[in-house]
Amino acid sequence: MSDPILGQILNQLQQMDKRFDSIDVRLEKMEDRLDTIEEQTKNIPLLQEAVLETLTVTKRLDASQSASERKVTTELNTHQHSIDILNRRQLRMEADIETLKSR
Repeated sequence: MSDPILGQILNQLQQMDKRFDSIDVRLEKMEDRLDTIEEQTKNIPLLQEAVLETLTVTKRLDASQSASERKVTTELNTHQHSIDILNRRQLRMEADIETLKSR
């Protein structure tokens, strides 16, 4: 073959070699990114488990709080009723005392 043709072939091979080098660099970067993504996502199942446990605890606390609120409301109603009874008795006693004073 002639020297110009060989030179042209050599030039094309060198350009292809540069492109392959560029492709290799890009591939290495992609592999690094993939490794990073794999590292970051390996904890997802543990996070999901923690979220589910937190949800379970939250539901349990909510149920417990509701039960406590009902108990406190019942006790408050009972105390209010007792206070009302004591107020009526006090009013009766005061009326009786006024009646005795008037005699």
